Amino acid sequence: MGNKADKKRLRELAGEKIYKGDVVISEKDEMLYIPFIQSGNPDEERPWLYKGYYRMPDGAIDMELKRMEGHMELSVKSIENYKEYIHEAVEGFISKVYKESPHEAKSISIEQHDEETHLLQKTILSLEAELNKAKEVNEKMKQVISEL
Repeated sequence: MGNKADKKRLRELAGEKIYKGDVVISEKDEMLYIPFIQSGNPDEERPWLYKGYYRMPDGAIDMELKRMEGHMELSVKSIENYKEYIHEAVEGFISKVYKESPHEAKSISIEQHDEETHLLQKTILSLEAELNKAKEVNEKMKQVISEL
């Protein structure tokens, strides 16, 4: 079996990477998804911001991505020891950002937001109705139990 040092040495001899990390998105700011909450100005365009990192055994490769109008701007902070892992970190981070995004940045429009907020309002109203029904059923059950 061997210990960790033996496994590391065998992976190095086989030409494999020593460590396989995972990508984490720590912060996500898609303020354009719900219409212009912070500024109140529909003419002001703001980029979508994502922050995350690629876990390493003794640190991380930090990344920050800005998306706007079909363009991306990526910032990577890393120490030199992780140079072999940067391409994996960037690939994983970008893939995860696109996988977890509600829709493409270029498809944002005020009309689409109006439709989305309208749908969200309908969903909230239906959930509130279900909650009220559940409360009524709960009260009836309490009455039945107290009568027994």
